[in-house]
Amino acid sequence: MRDVFPIARRYAYLDHSSIAPLATPVRTTMEVFLNRQSEEPFDLDHWERLRIQVRARIAELVGARPEAIAFIKNTTAGLGLVAAGLDWREGDNIVGVAGEFPANIYPWLGLKDRGVTLRLCPHDAGRVDPKALLGLCDDRTRVVAISLVQFWSGFRSDLKALSTGLRSTNTLLVVDGIQAVGVLQVQLGQLAVDVLACGAQKWMLGPTGIGFAYLSQRALDRVRPVVIGTDSVVHDREYFEYDLTFKADARRFEEAAPNWPGILGMGAAVNLLVRAGLAAVETGALRLADRLRDELISRGFRLVFRPERQGEKSAIVSFRHPRMVPAEVHRRLHDAGIILSLRGDFLRASPHYYNNDADIDRLLEALPR
Repeated sequence: MRDVFPIARRYAYLDHSSIAPLATPVRTTMEVFLNRQSEEPFDLDHWERLRIQVRARIAELVGARPEAIAFIKNTTAGLGLVAAGLDWREGDNIVGVAGEFPANIYPWLGLKDRGVTLRLCPHDAGRVDPKALLGLCDDRTRVVAISLVQFWSGFRSDLKALSTGLRSTNTLLVVDGIQAVGVLQVQLGQLAVDVLACGAQKWMLGPTGIGFAYLSQRALDRVRPVVIGTDSVVHDREYFEYDLTFKADARRFEEAAPNWPGILGMGAAVNLLVRAGLAAVETGALRLADRLRDELISRGFRLVFRPERQGEKSAIVSFRHPRMVPAEVHRRLHDAGIILSLRGDFLRASPHYYNNDADIDRLLEALPR
């Protein structure tokens, strides 16, 4: 699999929690569509058949039914479906987590002028306690919004505990999945998650400007499409008879004019992950992350978050040099061909399944003592 990532020939690319590089089959798939569109009449039926295949592939990736999957442009758009589409009342609230990525904060803050408040649960050195989070909920809590993996610490949330705690309530569990899907095994069929939104440009190894949202039946019953287009309705190819009957499944949120090259590129990326084996992908990435944590500790670096309990580990490793300015270390690594993120006052590495021990060695050798 490493051979289909051209970037690996030059760089130790350890920044998949930011923007991932494209594999050759992903780029080629998108080029095929663009070449066909430039040289041949547009064949809607052909491309629609492929869209159906990609939808099924994504459903396989996250353990869901294809009819629960909607194509969206990014994670924010998926979370925005809920923020815009629920029938909010003054006095309602959302419960979230302090330190979340802004994509999972701003859609909820935007409801302030409707009398809806956002309650943020503090984290404990990077950990989010499900009991503390659920303790902020009351009978006016409409949504609990949380990332499956926190972007800065790499902490993996206990969705099972949260879904169990919310199962008998009217509160929707809304999950930002972008730092998990594609590298960790996610089986939504085993969890009472109502909405999961995910862009393709990180761990899924897909292009930017495309992603997917999963919506449970409970979410479909409550969230109304706000932007409505031809693809939202049952008679999507009837242009002279207007019938505002929404499709029964998540496709009602797809509006019109799909991002065909994005969808096909995302499908090609998911095909690579499935081919590699989802269990093998997770095992390989976590092994490299574990090794990096151990090596950093032995060399005197400080971890932003150190996973110690069952189920809280991801492939994100955030760390600080005990003395040097992070920006200086980041610049030094970049000049050595090692790509990772500078986030605030720490560095963040995020190896994927096609990385290897040589990439980790290259990073460790370039780090200042």
